[in-house]
Formats: sequence, C-alpha cells, structure tokens
Amino acid sequence: MSAQSPLAKVGSVYRRRDPSAASALTRVQAPSDGEAYRLSRIQAEGWNAAHGMAASALDKLDETQIELLNPYKSDPERMRWSTGFRSALTY
Repeated sequence: MSAQSPLAKVGSVYRRRDPSAASALTRVQAPSDGEAYRLSRIQAEGWNAAHGMAASALDKLDETQIELLNPYKSDPERMRWSTGFRSALTY
C-alpha cells in the first residue's frame, strides 16, 4: 500500500490534509491544460521544422543557427520550440 501524500489538490491550490494546517497553502505554478496543450504544439512545430530540413543541412547547424530558425521571440514559447527542434536531432 502506498503512503498517502500530506497534500490534497483543490483547484489550482494544494491544501494540507491536516485541517489544523489549513493556513499552509502553496500555489501551483503548472500551466493550465489549455496552455500546456498550446506549448506542446509549439514543441511539435520545432520537431517538425527539424524533420523538414535536409540531413545535410542539419549536420551543418550550430546553436546560433538553430536559434535564428526559431520563430518565437520570448519564453516559454521560444524554449519549447528549441526543445522540439533539438529532440528531433537525436533520432
């Protein structure tokens, strides 16, 4: 039998299971379901961009050139696109 977590999720807030500790709340920094899906699609765009390039072109890319290919200007979108692109290079 697994040990029960001392925290219970209520909406986007975790509350302690012990009612005497109800004042101890922690906000969750995870993105909403819609935001997580949007970011996953951006990561897939990066992956598709790498797979759409010729292998000979991919071999010549360095980090600076990969960053120049990234269409996003700010995080977290920029980071997720780069993650997708780089993950495609490992396969």
